[in-house]
Amino acid sequence: MKPLTEREEEVMNFFWESGALSVRDVVALHDEPKPSRTTVATFVKFLEQKGYLDHKAESTGFIYFPIIEREDYCGQNLKSVIRRYFDNSIQNVVNFLIKSEEYSDEEAKEIILQISNRGKE
Repeated sequence: MKPLTEREEEVMNFFWESGALSVRDVVALHDEPKPSRTTVATFVKFLEQKGYLDHKAESTGFIYFPIIEREDYCGQNLKSVIRRYFDNSIQNVVNFLIKSEEYSDEEAKEIILQISNRGKE
């Protein structure tokens, strides 16, 4: 799975949230100021080349749809971060999170509970 740039991921999120869309639809979904149709078409082309989108022809033009699920993309990115920054160790990730003051004791307890219950369901 080829990595996405921030802008490609932004465009891809529209497809993950809405399903099949035309380039015109994607432009309409953007906040103001809206990008040009040409700009969006370029990103859609890149996403198709990278294997994230496919298309079908309809009477009004091409409709693009995701062929990689958001969960698969997120999972692959998370694995990459764990491999690159945490020596491929979940324990290092958890240690980092525990040491971080951004997370509450309640969140840490919930993580421990989820780990304890893993496989019991």
